Amino acid sequence: MATAQRASFAVVVERDTTRRNVWAAMLRKAGMRRVLRRARPGEMSDLIAPGTPLTAMIVGLSAHMPRDDDMLALIASTRRHAPDAVILAVDHGNRPRGAAEAFAAGADDALRADHDPSELQARLAVRLQSAAQVSQRAARLVQLGLTPIEERIFVYLNAHRDEIVDRPTLARVLGEETWAYGDRRFDVHIVRIRQKLEAHFGDSLRVRTIRAQGYVLEGEARF
Repeated sequence: MATAQRASFAVVVERDTTRRNVWAAMLRKAGMRRVLRRARPGEMSDLIAPGTPLTAMIVGLSAHMPRDDDMLALIASTRRHAPDAVILAVDHGNRPRGAAEAFAAGADDALRADHDPSELQARLAVRLQSAAQVSQRAARLVQLGLTPIEERIFVYLNAHRDEIVDRPTLARVLGEETWAYGDRRFDVHIVRIRQKLEAHFGDSLRVRTIRAQGYVLEGEARF
């Protein structure tokens, strides 16, 4: 039982049984192996805790009240305890501020009640794919063994792949004082980043120093 509790899972919180089952099937189709179904936010207290391995959650905001505070509170609590989870909200009341309230609570996406089912499926797939890519990228960064400063430099260089990034720009990225000629602090970080990249990627991902200009990240390896 303990192993099952630690396993990642997805959950549907929806008062209507038919919709609850349809959304659960949608999550399974999206690749979620363990999908739980709950009718009310109060039934989630045993699932949402710090470090909970929640992958995705779809919630339905009731159409029978001006504002579904219980569901919005559940979204907010889930976002605090499972910051990487994908949270989608469906506003059955089609409220003018329904989507805004869901986003403010922490939802990644929000739809109206009259949405096409294929739209929910498509949005779910996109959000899950994006979350998986972020998770994989974070895991690769851990494997590289970069220090926090090295990671920030590398992430910026990677976001500007094949572009020359000068030292004053890196100083701004790190929130430090403006770089002055002769300051070699970035050279030290770059040397260490270069060594770690070479150990993991060989020549397929490298940082090249452009004399008097800055640095450029080159290579075919994707990160």
